[in-house]
Amino acid sequence: MQNTIIKTLNKLANSIEKNAVKIIDDDKIVAWGKLRRSIKTKVDAQNLTIDVFADQSIAPYAQYVHEGRKAGRMPPVGPIEEWARKKQLLSQNNQSLKLPVRLNTKTKLSDKQQKLADQYHSLACAIAIKMKKKEIKPKRFLIEAIVKSLQEFI
Repeated sequence: MQNTIIKTLNKLANSIEKNAVKIIDDDKIVAWGKLRRSIKTKVDAQNLTIDVFADQSIAPYAQYVHEGRKAGRMPPVGPIEEWARKKQLLSQNNQSLKLPVRLNTKTKLSDKQQKLADQYHSLACAIAIKMKKKEIKPKRFLIEAIVKSLQEFI
């Protein structure tokens, strides 16, 4: 009897992960795919429960996507700057320039690349300031996935 319950819990856990990834894709909550890869479930056979979570080591921002963020504090600029470079938000004007997504202090840049890097930093600062002033609405992809999976099982 307990083996049947555990198998059912494992199927439900897999369904929750699959539905969470689908919701993330459908709602276009994707930059690198880290959020998608961070979705995890853990079946506890002892207590017959399922833990559903986003692995913080893969996507440390997952909590803010899921729960939203109140106005008042400025988020870190670095991850926003990486996101902007990944999305190439300023590269339409600079088609010939290549800039790495992640910059470090040892990266050697030409004058034009440095100017573009400074523009990305300014853009990221402006976005961070806007995020400080305006709250971010939650996108409860995990709760939606749990509800959808439970409805499929009933």
